[in-house]
Amino acid sequence: MYTHTWTYQVTHPGRTIVEVALTSVNSIDDDDGTFARFGVSQIVSDSGVENFGDDGPPVVARDGVTSVSVRMFVFNSYARGRVSRNFW
Repeated sequence: MYTHTWTYQVTHPGRTIVEVALTSVNSIDDDDGTFARFGVSQIVSDSGVENFGDDGPPVVARDGVTSVSVRMFVFNSYARGRVSRNFW
C-alpha cells in the first residue's frame, strides 16, 4: 500500500471549495487486487479542524479556510488525480 498526503495553505478569506478526483488508475500487473482512493483528509477553517480520516469526501466547501490536506491510497497500481481549489 502506498499513501501520499499533500497539504495546501490558503490565504483567501472567503469561501473555498476543494474537489479531488482520480483521473487514472492502472494495474502494475494483471492482478485483480488493484485499488486507489483519493479524498480530502483534513480541512482547517472558521469551523475549526475537521479530520475526515482515510475515507475523506471528494468535495468540501467551507468559509475561512487556512489549510486543506488531501490523501491518495494506491495498492498494486499507478494512479493519477487532480485537486481543484476554488475561492470567492
